[in-house]
Amino acid sequence: MSPVQPTTRHERLEVLDALRGFALFGILLANLVSFFGYAAFTSEQLVRLPIADRSVLFFIDWFVEGKFYGLFSILFGIGFGLQAARMRQTPEFFKAYWYRRMVVLLLIGLIHMNFIWNGDILTLYAVLGMLLPLFMNLSDRALIRWIVCLLTAPIIIYLLTYLTNESPFWGSLSRISAELKNDLGYGERTLLEMRTSGSVLEVFWVNVLNVIPRPMSYLLSGRYPQVLGLFLIGVYLARQLPAIATGRIALGSGVKCAFVVGLLCSLAYAWIKGATGTYYSLTPVGAVQAVVYHIGAPLLSMGIGWVFVIVWNRAPTAAVFTHLATLGRMALTNYLFQTSVSVVLFFGYGFGLMRELPFAVLPVFAIGILLCQWLLSHYWLQTRPQGPLESLWKRVAYVKRHSA
Repeated sequence: MSPVQPTTRHERLEVLDALRGFALFGILLANLVSFFGYAAFTSEQLVRLPIADRSVLFFIDWFVEGKFYGLFSILFGIGFGLQAARMRQTPEFFKAYWYRRMVVLLLIGLIHMNFIWNGDILTLYAVLGMLLPLFMNLSDRALIRWIVCLLTAPIIIYLLTYLTNESPFWGSLSRISAELKNDLGYGERTLLEMRTSGSVLEVFWVNVLNVIPRPMSYLLSGRYPQVLGLFLIGVYLARQLPAIATGRIALGSGVKCAFVVGLLCSLAYAWIKGATGTYYSLTPVGAVQAVVYHIGAPLLSMGIGWVFVIVWNRAPTAAVFTHLATLGRMALTNYLFQTSVSVVLFFGYGFGLMRELPFAVLPVFAIGILLCQWLLSHYWLQTRPQGPLESLWKRVAYVKRHSA
């Protein structure tokens, strides 16, 4: 028999599934900002939007941007840590299983990125997830050192970019994308025109053109070390779960402090972004913006998770939050469902709603999509243990070995 077996429904921690469902809602809010056409506005246009639009964007910048993909990253690390612990007697089998799992996720991400939406996060998760086995045997102290270094790295990267902003290296992939755009005959077409085109081919090419500079944008924004650092926070927390559950480790004061600092830093980030109309600039104000973002986002991610768990443990509210676990059990399927529905609603080969709606109605769309997802997930899970893509993912990743 195989030493590596899928986690059964009864072995799952429902609170983690509920947190995944909650994180999906935040990720949907953040992604809808792009689908509503944020990138098609100039900075001057953004700061002159109606107060209702700016209020919604300010809320998302403060509480959502970077926080819910951060929470999802921590949960990804917790998932790795729990599976590694469950299979600790067969580390080589576990590593082979994990690498297969990441290869499948990478293939799904590449298809999603190029053929559905270039804002995909799965590809980055898969690539960085392949590094996690390297940290399996580190001590808790060494793990904490790595976390601190990785979460500090984005600020150092920003400083390096600030000091070398004239270097052609930073714009190299953007130039390749621009040259390809000209070669394809789209040189005079704007992003909005291509996104809202009725041509499926044109929308495909705009995905590809935006995928090309994405690795550099991840580097410039410090996304690589930040996400890996968040993964490792999850690995560390997975190790501490038994002690936390028995009360031998109390997270209250430390996480409460992280929550407050994250809240204040994220408020500063949202205020700067609202005043300047940009999330990134190589200016003194941009430097402050980068620092408060890279401090605030990881801390507030942890704080939001902590608040969620507190609410979860209170009986009167737990029943409401358990519905989120239905979404979280199908996190991969639901993430891809969100973007697939969004491209149909907002791209030209669908309803072409990009830049046709005010940002003020964005939460309504998010809640509507989430309710549809919950209904479909609830129906699907009535007769099946997991979502369709989760089933495919695990079927490929798990390899049964029969005894002689």
